[in-house]
Amino acid sequence: MEQYRIIASCKKRFTLVELLVAMSVFSILLVLMMQFFSGSQKLWVSTEQKNDLYADARVAMDLMSTLLQGTFYASGGVPFIIQKDPNAPSGANALEYTQIYFPTQTQMDLIQDAGDVVFVSFRRGPASGSGTDSSVAGKENRTNELIMTIFADEKTNNLDEDFSFFFPPYGAGTITSLEVARNKIESILNKKIAVDEDGTCPVLLDNVTAFKIIPIEKKLSETSKMEAVDINSSSYKKIPYAIEIQLSLMDKKNYDFWDKELKGRTNLTGDALKRANDFRLQHEHTFSRAIFLGDRWERDL
Repeated sequence: MEQYRIIASCKKRFTLVELLVAMSVFSILLVLMMQFFSGSQKLWVSTEQKNDLYADARVAMDLMSTLLQGTFYASGGVPFIIQKDPNAPSGANALEYTQIYFPTQTQMDLIQDAGDVVFVSFRRGPASGSGTDSSVAGKENRTNELIMTIFADEKTNNLDEDFSFFFPPYGAGTITSLEVARNKIESILNKKIAVDEDGTCPVLLDNVTAFKIIPIEKKLSETSKMEAVDINSSSYKKIPYAIEIQLSLMDKKNYDFWDKELKGRTNLTGDALKRANDFRLQHEHTFSRAIFLGDRWERDL
């Protein structure tokens, strides 16, 4: 009996080899589980970043669409400008309209007591010079920002910026004609991009890689046909039948790598340019939306 108990007791113990095998199997399973959870976490983070990117782009597109659909028109003409960035580098980008200035009928909560009609501009931030402040970190080049500027019926001591002067009939103050009103509106809205302006320059999006505005006209000979305007001048100064907006951006991680490591915003050549362009094509998201303005295209401003 005593011998049986000793044998039974021995059978309940594990050998060192068995323990090592069990620990090895457990370690392998643990590593596999960690890899699974790590992969799931990366996928979740990536999906969340993409969802945030799409949500931000949708909000910006909705805002631009709403304001453009409320474009204000008065007999005698009001300033409406779609133009190229005069500071854009030469090449393909110089052929694209990237700035828009127009009056819109809306209730704006961004400015207190703004009124029913305001002048609005959408454009990318400036690369250098006017509108930047080299003493502010990260503001030397603001082309990664999609900027909205607003000119409303604000109190000002500058008679040249009296809001009522920018509507027909022209002739009050220094606003003697529609062309003068256009130039002045552009100057006022551009000035609000400066870093030292107070609360009048909302940044709608960061990490923007491209922003294009394409005016579309209705062919008079074919009433059912529309076509993009052939860009042959620096500006387009009438309300088109429709406008297409194209917006391209990256998530922050990819944009920072493209901008800082690949120098994507600098004037590259050769292999460096190819690497930057290839990375941009792989990680850039482009959104497009058409806004119809109707028969206002016939009203040449």
